[in-house]
Amino acid sequence: MTVFSGVIKDGALKGLRTARMLLTIMIPIYLGVVLVQHTSLYYWFAEMTLPVMRIFGLPGDAVLPVITGFFADEYAVVAALSGFSFSKAEVTVIAMIILCLHGVPVETVITKKIGMPAGRIVLFRLGLAAMTGILAGWLASVFLGGNAPEFSLSDGAGGRSAAPGFVSYNGTVFDVGWDRILPEMGLGTLTMAFNVLRIIIPLMIGIELMLVYHIVEKLAKKLKLFCRLLDIAEEALLPLLVGLLLGVTYGAGVLAELNRTRQLDKRNMALLGVFLFSCHGVLEMTYLFAVANASIAFVSGLRLGIAIAVTAIAARTVFRKKPQDDANENAE
Repeated sequence: MTVFSGVIKDGALKGLRTARMLLTIMIPIYLGVVLVQHTSLYYWFAEMTLPVMRIFGLPGDAVLPVITGFFADEYAVVAALSGFSFSKAEVTVIAMIILCLHGVPVETVITKKIGMPAGRIVLFRLGLAAMTGILAGWLASVFLGGNAPEFSLSDGAGGRSAAPGFVSYNGTVFDVGWDRILPEMGLGTLTMAFNVLRIIIPLMIGIELMLVYHIVEKLAKKLKLFCRLLDIAEEALLPLLVGLLLGVTYGAGVLAELNRTRQLDKRNMALLGVFLFSCHGVLEMTYLFAVANASIAFVSGLRLGIAIAVTAIAARTVFRKKPQDDANENAE
């Protein structure tokens, strides 16, 4: 067996294991979403949050995947999205919000553990999610045919209505019967499993190839001008690229390993956090939300542009170099 074929086999096996792990999380979430979606509590909550969701050009029922994403990860969001029939524009805007603000409890622990300013990063992500959601909503209304953001908190015509009649079944209030809910659950579960497998297996093979053939390290050597644009140290480039391509967890792992030999200062750690929490895991996340019917070009291009702009501005304002930092660099 050649090295290449061995890498393909290892990647495929890791893909299967990863898919199994993800589906054990995603399927219960999806089934719960389907049930909640057909209850009066859900419709009441959707109506209550509709004015807020309109700020992003979204219907009230978008609040469920948004809240799911805040506490969980992107896979849980895609599982939640499977229970709805959002338009391409709506899925794209939801994706943009969630990609800025997901898994907050877990990722806050990770940022604190590797030395990033966790509290400031959380506040930054909240503001970034709001700004990105409004910008994405406006662009989606222009290019994808979505609803334009509305900044009035009064009831209006924007978004979908969420107030159908309800029928009581065995003491529980649903808007449809079990004869519709159970087939919906079954078909949705099979569709989700198929989509996860066709995403994760090729993705894990690609990641395995990148790691074995040191593709990320080779890219880092050719992108030193990128460091100047973001005004970060060259030592921060490798974890930045790993996080950008493969995700925050991978980037944090590389950063932790590099810090054993040379600790990055707080300024560069903060700028890494700003960039990676603005845009990370582009290979996996773009592909994942594309399966959920988001626009690939919109999600990947806008995320990267925002991350570069926000990091460059932060490097020259909030995290501006102090005179002693320049002196230390010149001494080296």
